[in-house]
Amino acid sequence: MKTRILSFALRAAGATGVAFQEFARWMSPWGWSRRDLSPVLREMREEGLTELTENPAGEIIALRLTREGEREMASRATR
Repeated sequence: MKTRILSFALRAAGATGVAFQEFARWMSPWGWSRRDLSPVLREMREEGLTELTENPAGEIIALRLTREGEREMASRATR
């Protein structure tokens, strides 16, 4: 269920994107912490599914789905 919630939230963020702080607030009721989200989102970036904006300290400040990410999240929703 946790991964389904993540997919849903990422679809909501979409290609327009969202501030990471806001995204983390969306996810916190479902058991996701900022620490949990960061490595998952970075892995997804490596897969070409997300684009992350980071500050000079390497903290994620914003995220958005790539076109490939949008297709992948949509396909996960139909499974």
